[in-house]
Amino acid sequence: MRALFALLLGAVVALPALPAGPLRDVVALGAEIGCVAIGWRGLRSRPDLMDKGWPVVVGGISLAATADVLNGLERHLLHLQGPLRPSVLVLLVGYGVLAVGVYLFDHRRIKVTNRRGHIEAAIFALGGLAPVLVFVILPQTQAEGPLGARLAVAGFALADLGLITVVARLLLTDSTRSMSLLLLSAAVALELAGDFASSLTSITGDRGDADALVQALWLLGYVFFAAGMVHPSLRDLTYGTSVDAERVSPRSQVLLLATGLLLPGASVAISLLLGRATYLWVLTAIGLLVSALVALRIMNLMGHIGEQSDQLAQLARSDELTRLPNRRSWNHAIGRACDVAAASQAPLCVALFDLDRFKEYNDNHGHPAGDALLRQVSALWSAALVEGEIFARYGGEEFAMLLPGLTLPDAVDRADQLRRLVPLPQSASVGVAAWRPGTDPALTLAEADEALYLAKRAGRARTVAAESSVDAMPGPLRDQVVVVQPIVRLADLAVIGHECLSRFPHTTDIEAVFADAHGKGYGDLLEAAAIRRVLERDDRRAGTDVYVNVSELAMHSDRFWLELPRDLTGVVVELSEHQAGLEDAAVADLLDRMRERGARVGLDDVGSQATDFARMVALRPEIAKIDRSLVAGCDLHPARAEVLRMLVGFAHQHGIEVCVEGVETVGELEVARAAGATYAQGYLLGRPRHEWVDTVSFPSSPQPRALI
Repeated sequence: MRALFALLLGAVVALPALPAGPLRDVVALGAEIGCVAIGWRGLRSRPDLMDKGWPVVVGGISLAATADVLNGLERHLLHLQGPLRPSVLVLLVGYGVLAVGVYLFDHRRIKVTNRRGHIEAAIFALGGLAPVLVFVILPQTQAEGPLGARLAVAGFALADLGLITVVARLLLTDSTRSMSLLLLSAAVALELAGDFASSLTSITGDRGDADALVQALWLLGYVFFAAGMVHPSLRDLTYGTSVDAERVSPRSQVLLLATGLLLPGASVAISLLLGRATYLWVLTAIGLLVSALVALRIMNLMGHIGEQSDQLAQLARSDELTRLPNRRSWNHAIGRACDVAAASQAPLCVALFDLDRFKEYNDNHGHPAGDALLRQVSALWSAALVEGEIFARYGGEEFAMLLPGLTLPDAVDRADQLRRLVPLPQSASVGVAAWRPGTDPALTLAEADEALYLAKRAGRARTVAAESSVDAMPGPLRDQVVVVQPIVRLADLAVIGHECLSRFPHTTDIEAVFADAHGKGYGDLLEAAAIRRVLERDDRRAGTDVYVNVSELAMHSDRFWLELPRDLTGVVVELSEHQAGLEDAAVADLLDRMRERGARVGLDDVGSQATDFARMVALRPEIAKIDRSLVAGCDLHPARAEVLRMLVGFAHQHGIEVCVEGVETVGELEVARAAGATYAQGYLLGRPRHEWVDTVSFPSSPQPRALI
């Protein structure tokens, strides 16, 4: 195929050098027929494209080639003259068929559901009509000669305009410009350039070697057409892979609008330069009409941009799952509500809603069911709102509500009405607080959160009002209780330390409490309070270490360091697995600050993440605590035992002692000991309790299978 195209391009190059006459015509016609044959062959090799408009396109090109054959016969054999020769009529029909074929192809592309671009194409066509009317069609009405000749000229002009408009519309909706489309568009452009050159030479009467140039342009167009029909991207173009169905290229839109707008003005300038001002009124009328259409289109586009901007703003302010206002919208709304309440001296209350035991619901029914519940209750609450009330998703299963114009008792009643909308057997707890003029809205939210905490502590499924005398201290900070769990040395099972663990009276989901505290801005204080509480105990055992949990997020807070005891001698600071996005070097610096106060450093839950090996090297902890997920069943699963052994070996290579967590059976204990771990902790050795433990004991059990 490459050799054939090389031969065709050679014919294009050689054509101007051939003398005018039958030889040049035969070469041109032979090359044209070859290009048409290639086009049909490429189409027939892909039968799935036969019903997509392509046969009509190739048929139009075939008619144009047939017209050229007839033109050669008329000139050299039949010696026919006149404007309405069979070749002219066939060529006119071919151009029309070609335009129809391109339109059908564009219309039938499978993945194109967007029909945008018609207005731009219409403006382009109307603008292009100006020079066609003024320089071609209208002069023919006053020209001398047969009527048929004048009609033929006008027909070719209109056919060219229609064809280029359809192709422009096609280019407008193809954002990636497939190679087939570019080749076919170039073919149309070359055919039109040949038509223009032919018309120009007929007007000036100076043909010379122009016929050879015109034939070369036409023939090159045929070559480009054949290349486009056999290029592999033709199928992608047809089936929409290179078509963006959701948007029209803005650059192409501007190009078509600008071209349609400039053509009437350019036609005026050319008319004045040529001294042909007869039809300026026509150009003026078309120019005004095009300008009006462009203005209308720009107004439509600006309106569309405005709608999209509003949609984006709505998405930015809305929660994706529930479609309620999100936290950002809430922060803005509560500030405005406080300003309005202060100006009007009207009461304002805030309520915080929390779905009870939502984590258990997710665990039991799955996250899709949890999402469905959130959407359901959000819809119920939204439908029940009255004018002025705002309901937003505050985070997770927690929601916030603004109650303007209501006193605290009325707001409690109103919030309780909405709480009762939660479908059974699920329930919600609500805390309500009144905003006091001149105070920070964050204080009101803290009071509502405290009331919500009290509602959960009292048994859930109720609405509690915040008391004005209630300390703004969050409930978890006030009610935190510290328990301890023993850690033993595996060599002799002696108790060498205790891990400090926080407990709260309203929930067993400790991790959720700390996550919620960090989300509300006091997580650092809650972590510092746990450390301070255990170190301040009078009955702390001398000679044993205290293991405390610390997160990157807390250590990154200056307030945490102010609340942290200065002397951390005998403390092992366990860095939790939850990372705050800090670089390892920054975390290592923070851990060094702990060492400066006398603490040693432990890395918690090692083995739960793929990056733990690298973190052990980078953070240089004195102790690594192996995650429970690797310890559970390690006496029954050789793979877990092998991973445990590898972790312990790696830690020892870097001078790190190892403590295994979650030991619940004698078999797991013996595997950990055989792997070389230094310490152990778990329910087998002691459950978390308020009292310190001096010794541990557990029932004897059969020795595990030897796995290591």
